Amino acid sequence: PDLKDIDPTVLKHCHAAAATCILEAGKQKADISAISTCLEDCKLDKERIEQFCTEYQVFKELVTVVSFSIGRSPLHITDVSWRLEYQIK
Repeated sequence: PDLKDIDPTVLKHCHAAAATCILEAGKQKADISAISTCLEDCKLDKERIEQFCTEYQVFKELVTVVSFSIGRSPLHITDVSWRLEYQIK
């Protein structure tokens, strides 16, 4: 309910960016100083950076496990079944 006034497209992009940041930090096994430096470059205020880093520390092991279970390469299609429908008039 707090986010109902935000454009859904912008909210979706923000969520994707935050998820990417968290997963990349887990993949790189980044420490708090590296994460806070990156977030400072993104112009986040100190309070939000501290809150993010605190939450990241709590779930750091889980994030690392999940990020490595995803793998290093992006997902790709392994099998497709095509069906061509056309009509000649």
